[in-house]
Amino acid sequence: MGDDQARGDDDRARDEDDHDLLTFNESAIRLREEIAATEAALGENPPAERRAALEGRLAALAGALERNTRQADAKPGEAGFLNYVPPGRAGAGEQARP
Repeated sequence: MGDDQARGDDDRARDEDDHDLLTFNESAIRLREEIAATEAALGENPPAERRAALEGRLAALAGALERNTRQADAKPGEAGFLNYVPPGRAGAGEQARP
């Protein structure tokens, strides 16, 4: 693969980035799309090295979706953005000190 082709793939991924904050729903949709694409790639019976990379990616995406869902269930927007402390973090309910 030439450098131009590799850069083209990277540019395509960057072009899709809209550089704004995503809601939990938007990020869950994107994660599910990536999970589906990764599962489809695994279904094409790739070589062992590629399969291992795809399986690692699938595990990471599934973990991210699980964390995203857990955080969305905590409804951080209801408590106010600046006061939000992720579940399980020390100091929940306390404001951060400068």
